Formats: sequence, C-alpha cells, structure tokens
Amino acid sequence: MARGHIVVAGAGGNTGSHLLPHLARMPGVARITLVDPDIYERANLAVQNIESGDVGEPKVVAQAARLRRIRPDLDVAAIQERIENAPRGLLRCDLFVSCLDSKAARQHLNEIAWRMGGTPWVDCGVLGSQNLVRVNAYAPSQESPCLECSWDDGEYAILEQEYLCGADSGAFPSMASSALGALAASLTAIQVAKILSGDADASVLSRQVVLDAEHHVVQVTAERRNPNCRFDHGIWAVEPWISPPEATTLAQAVGALGSVRVEGHRFVSGLVCPGCGRRENGLRLNRPLARCAACNRRMASDGFGARECLDSTLASEYRGLTLAQVGLRAGDIVSSGERHRLLVEAA
Repeated sequence: MARGHIVVAGAGGNTGSHLLPHLARMPGVARITLVDPDIYERANLAVQNIESGDVGEPKVVAQAARLRRIRPDLDVAAIQERIENAPRGLLRCDLFVSCLDSKAARQHLNEIAWRMGGTPWVDCGVLGSQNLVRVNAYAPSQESPCLECSWDDGEYAILEQEYLCGADSGAFPSMASSALGALAASLTAIQVAKILSGDADASVLSRQVVLDAEHHVVQVTAERRNPNCRFDHGIWAVEPWISPPEATTLAQAVGALGSVRVEGHRFVSGLVCPGCGRRENGLRLNRPLARCAACNRRMASDGFGARECLDSTLASEYRGLTLAQVGLRAGDIVSSGERHRLLVEAA
C-alpha cells in the first residue's frame, strides 16, 4: 500500500513540471505536496511540461489538477508560497525534492530538511549553457554532509540578498531546454524511487551525480561532512501545541512559552509602500506582506523595529493581537528559546 509523502519545492519549473508525472506514477507515493509561488506565463510553454490552458494559473494549482487526472487516488496538496514562507508543520514528509533555481531557496530547504526531524532530500538542477544535469541527495544527521558543507566564502557571498519585507529575490535563469529539464527529472525520479524503497546504498545519498549531455560523460562525487560548516546540522524534536492562531493572543502565547520566535522570520512593526510611500503601523511577521490600499504594490518593512522574537517586553498595544493577526498560521513551528519547538495547530 502506498504510504510515502513527498514535498516538491519549485514544483512548476522546468525540471519540476517534468518530474511530477513520474512521482505520481510511483506505487509507493500516496501524497504529494507542491510548493511554488509563481503563475504560469506564456513563455513557459517553450521549456516546461505544461499546456496552453495552464497559462495564467498558479503553478501548484495547474500541476495539482494534472496529478489528480493521472492518479485520482493520489492525495495532492498545493501551497502557493516560497518554500521559506510555507508553515513548516505542513511540510512534514518522508522526502523533500528540490527543483529550485535559487541558491537561497535551496539553502532554506536544506535547513528545513534537517530541522524537521531529519528528512532526506534530493536536489536537482540544470545548466543549459553547458548541457549539464546535476542530482544530489542528503540524509540529514550530525555526521552527514549537507548542502552547505561544500560551500566556501565565495558561495555565501553570491547568495541572493534577503530583505525584511520578504520581497522576492532573483533566481538565476538556467537557460535549459525542455529536453534537458526532462532528463534531470528522469534521473531525479530514479533516485527518489531508490530512497523511498529503502535502497539507500544504490541511491546518491551523500553524493553528487553530474551528467554532461554534451559530451556523454557522467561524474559521481562523494561528499563529506565539513566540520567547519556554517550550518549547525541540528535536528528539532517538534512537540504539538494545540493553540488555534485565530483564538490565541500574543499575551497568552508569551505567557505559556516565555517567548515566541518563528525560525527564519522576524517581526516587523512598520510598513511602507515602495510605490506611493504610504505607511502603515502594525506588528506582523515578515512573510509576504499586505498590498498597499492605494496602489496595490507589495508593502515592505521600513527596516526599523524588527525583532527576532516576542517576549515579556512586548508593548501593551500588541498584547491583545491574536497569533493569526500577526501572521502566524496553523502549521507554523514556534521556538521558545533553545529548549522547545512547538507546532501550532488548529484545535
């Protein structure tokens, strides 16, 4: 009986659009969660595995509908978010697959895979200018290599700039054809099947496979844990905390936990519209923020008053706000110091 749950980040891109039908047809897969913030454009028809009717649709919606047509019994969830903005509790799974084209987004997924109980993940990519396909796989532990273990200072220097406002950062275009994306998808699907079947020795866990389609060369490289890796390789033990975001105030949360932190985000208290300059005040997480009521541009943090966590010093004007009002959602992981990580779930 199929029981496996796969989360695919970057589900609608060149590689992801070719990969998903393979995953849907795997007998060991019962659930697929799609995570992608974008909408299909007409230019995507040239390189992605989509149809003209998908243009204008959110990528996760179009792909979810497609997977259900392939396999009506498949449980499919669609999250139209960047991977770092999705509630982490909704991402608990048996395997992550990255089809992301952003170094920063892949760094976020690496951290999520380790934190969320140590979940294996497969990362694939293409470089169209050189007809290269790459597949890596990771098995999170304190001893095993992670994505960042191979990074030097130069790798960190070219990470996309991250902003408090949560605005989109640019991704590097792969310049890849539909055929190269399909090749990467096939190689990735084979590795996914091996990992889900428990055949870890035959998979590329802790290794990298690079296929040079231009010269018909395959290179396999073993990866090692870097003792000086900037990432701490820590794995969380997440405990359920039944406290509905819509009914729990910040005062109640701080009273129960001592402090409230959402890893990877900050709380901001000032918003400004980069278009017309309109300002708003109000505490919230720096996820994709509200749009300006005057010109519909995405509001940005003004850069002042940002806080990593909320504690007993929280201003009285904010204490009556609910967790939902400041941007927390069912499925978010809330950290209380370094001792507790609690899952916020609807009752």
